Amino acid sequence: MTTYRAILQILKKNKGSLLLGVIIMAIITMFYAGQMTKDAEELTGAKIAVLSEDDSAIEKGFVDYLGKQHTIVKLKDTSQKSLDDALYFDEVEYILEIPKDFSEKLANGERVKLASKTRPATFSQSLVDTTVNNYLNTYLTYQKQMPAQNQQELLKMTKKTLSKDGKVHFDSTYHKKQKQSVSGQIYNLLAYGMFLSIFSGYAAVNLAFNREEIRQRNSCSPVSRRKLARRISTGNLAYAVFCWVLFVAFVVVITKGSFDQVMGYFILNTVAFFIPIISFSIMITSVLQNEDAIAGINNIFIMGSCFVGGIFVPGEFLPDIVNKIAAFTPTYWFAQNNELIGKTVDFNQKFMDKFLFQSGMLLVFAAVFWVIHLITMREKGSFSFKKARA
Repeated sequence: MTTYRAILQILKKNKGSLLLGVIIMAIITMFYAGQMTKDAEELTGAKIAVLSEDDSAIEKGFVDYLGKQHTIVKLKDTSQKSLDDALYFDEVEYILEIPKDFSEKLANGERVKLASKTRPATFSQSLVDTTVNNYLNTYLTYQKQMPAQNQQELLKMTKKTLSKDGKVHFDSTYHKKQKQSVSGQIYNLLAYGMFLSIFSGYAAVNLAFNREEIRQRNSCSPVSRRKLARRISTGNLAYAVFCWVLFVAFVVVITKGSFDQVMGYFILNTVAFFIPIISFSIMITSVLQNEDAIAGINNIFIMGSCFVGGIFVPGEFLPDIVNKIAAFTPTYWFAQNNELIGKTVDFNQKFMDKFLFQSGMLLVFAAVFWVIHLITMREKGSFSFKKARA
């Protein structure tokens, strides 16, 4: 019991660093949780920005129609970086680019391919694409059926036809998909909060017990070194399980999840991610004995893997090379599973195959970390033995 009390005292002394992950996760989670209340009962327009290189009557009629269906946002800076920032910070949801030959091709009866960029995991792309296609298809249909009409008349008939209103009925699974998608984003945040808290706890305890004066004092204890190591491991594991329960309970409350198949898969994914967290924490903290090095791991590996792995910045915004690099971290596969669960309504065999593969990747990381730990401990023990003999 003395060992466990010591572990508890060490954790209390380092509660500031241990609570850091909890606080950051709680703040970001509140932002995502607000999106879960936006289950609109009617279809609302998207925020779009139109970047046009054309200046014609057809282009003006097209943009006017878009403005009636959606909210057109004017962007002062149209550089690539500014456009990406506008999408990321939700200034716009959809960016449409109109080329120079837009009106010329339509006048000749040719279909125009328009470039666009959208926010990931939103309904905006389908919504605006439908609006764009409605206008272009209607205009081209009139032009094909009435080739003798001039451009002005074609625009009037197109405008009149598209001015008629209709009702849109949501698919029964639409709101469910929306809620699951946001829930997946909230579960993703465990990759930072839970990982940081568990790793920091392991680091605080192992650094304390590995101090030279503490090791010398424990060597005089009647408790064997192996038994002491087992008690420390048990205490660390108990702390880690407590963190897992705390974080998962917090996310379940925030997402207002019901005990169904979706929640089951989300929790199962956190368990699969929990295992490499433990393995990684044991591997690193058993070797490093410097607080600065531990802080470096927190800032570089844990936070860095969250940025490249799609936790803080969606993978759709990142270059392909970054996503490939992220695949070498367990965080990436944890996020991929959450995204998969978030967009799935029919949990069929195809879903199971992909879920099991990505969960298996998490277990592979856990195994690799554990093997590296065993090799390191074996080399460390061999070095200590040779040093003692010398």
